[in-house]
Amino acid sequence: MWLTKLKTALVLEEIDQISSLLDEMPSFTSLAEMEEANYLLSQTKTLIERNKIETAHTLQQLKNTIDFLKSTQIEPSSSLNLKF
Repeated sequence: MWLTKLKTALVLEEIDQISSLLDEMPSFTSLAEMEEANYLLSQTKTLIERNKIETAHTLQQLKNTIDFLKSTQIEPSSSLNLKF
């Protein structure tokens, strides 16, 4: 049952569901279950690492966009800017 839930969460890329499943990981009774769990956990690790890289890339793009927008803004004239 737990393995099936993990497979589903992995296929749907539901990181929150995977996290809660990892918190309640059962003990396995057979070698086949252990091997399957090992494989699924390695796939989960790959998914999380990919998600982490994509998030970092998105944050960098946002930072670059904000920096660009700041550089193109005209400085508002100060009320203390006196012209003689």
